[in-house]
Amino acid sequence: MNIACDILVIGAGVSGISAALASARSGIRTVVVEKEGFIGGAGYSGLLQQICGLYLNGRAVPEETLNDGIVREVVSGLHRLSPRNKVKKIGQVYVLPYLREDLSSVFNSMCRAENRLSVMLNTSLVSVKKKKGKVVEVALSDMNAKSPRPHFTKGGIRGTTFNITPKVLIDCSGDGAAAVMAGADYKLSPLSKRQLAGFIIHLKGLNTGDETLPVKVPYYLSEAAEVKRFPSYARYTTFSYGDVPDEGYLKINPGHEYSRRGPVVLNRAAKILGYLAEKLPSFRHAHIAGTSLKVMDREGRRICGEYTLTEDDILNAGKFDDGVVKNSWPIELWDRNKGTVYKYLRDGEYYEIPFRCLKVKGLSNLLCAGRCISVTREALGSTRVMGTCMSLGEQAGLAAAYYVKNGRYPYSYT
Repeated sequence: MNIACDILVIGAGVSGISAALASARSGIRTVVVEKEGFIGGAGYSGLLQQICGLYLNGRAVPEETLNDGIVREVVSGLHRLSPRNKVKKIGQVYVLPYLREDLSSVFNSMCRAENRLSVMLNTSLVSVKKKKGKVVEVALSDMNAKSPRPHFTKGGIRGTTFNITPKVLIDCSGDGAAAVMAGADYKLSPLSKRQLAGFIIHLKGLNTGDETLPVKVPYYLSEAAEVKRFPSYARYTTFSYGDVPDEGYLKINPGHEYSRRGPVVLNRAAKILGYLAEKLPSFRHAHIAGTSLKVMDREGRRICGEYTLTEDDILNAGKFDDGVVKNSWPIELWDRNKGTVYKYLRDGEYYEIPFRCLKVKGLSNLLCAGRCISVTREALGSTRVMGTCMSLGEQAGLAAAYYVKNGRYPYSYT
């Protein structure tokens, strides 16, 4: 089976869905494929509590998102579903609390409205063929013919491989899988320098009357790490309160040796909870009510583009002739030896991400969006957050649609 489409998006996380929506709304036949059985990526599976990277950070509470377009639609949809979730300041940054079910509902509704968009769930990437600096064919495999979203297109016959011949390919896989298969160069930090992954535990049955739990949890886990009861990075576990009196969230940071082994991480989480119950009365009747669906990587391959965004670009609020996305989120690095390290822009400042960071070097019809764009390791600590990735996806989709119609990217892009 061979399927023709104008634009193929790999990955239906927040960047991939935004890319697919933008191109479909431009009148272009678009297919987005996702290896999981749901859309939204880490925004749905991660059990995250806030969307980061939406707002300008400063003294005044922002009234609107820093970028317009699809990200603003998503925020509006989330507000309609949960009006009490308003912009919140945590430390020096502004975030938007949200429910993952709401995000799924908003994205599903937006996708259903586009008749030029097909979403293929449970569909994995097999290979990418290129010829003379251009992607010419992508092979995909349907992993499961039963889709939990019946309004979405299924990948085909279960267990079969099929081909798509796109005019433009957009890699929103998070780890640059399609770009690497196409032969693109990439950067990847060694494990010793790679940011810690994340995994969130939802707890119920807590006694949250103790307001010092966010301080006590890392303190006691640091003690346990000192005596080798847990790995050293257990000391960077954080605790936050939930929306109701008896709930809270533990964010643990598994080492990379566990990053693909969910049961091992869950076992470690249960041991951490047991230890906290020994030390803190608030945890003695707590139980695990839910978890992230999988471990969330904060860092992976960074595909080499026509420009590589740097730490200096961010901290100096760099602007570019081909700047397509604004961001005010700080450089946030989850270091396995130091814990979380933040580097902030000046209050009220933002930097721009140029389109060249999305344009894969050496491949004329291949773009990247989301976590795998062309940035340094330090810059990734700012660009990888969800709000920014949505806007990156939208800009990739708009540029791809322009390419399909005109044979080139918009004149404002170098």
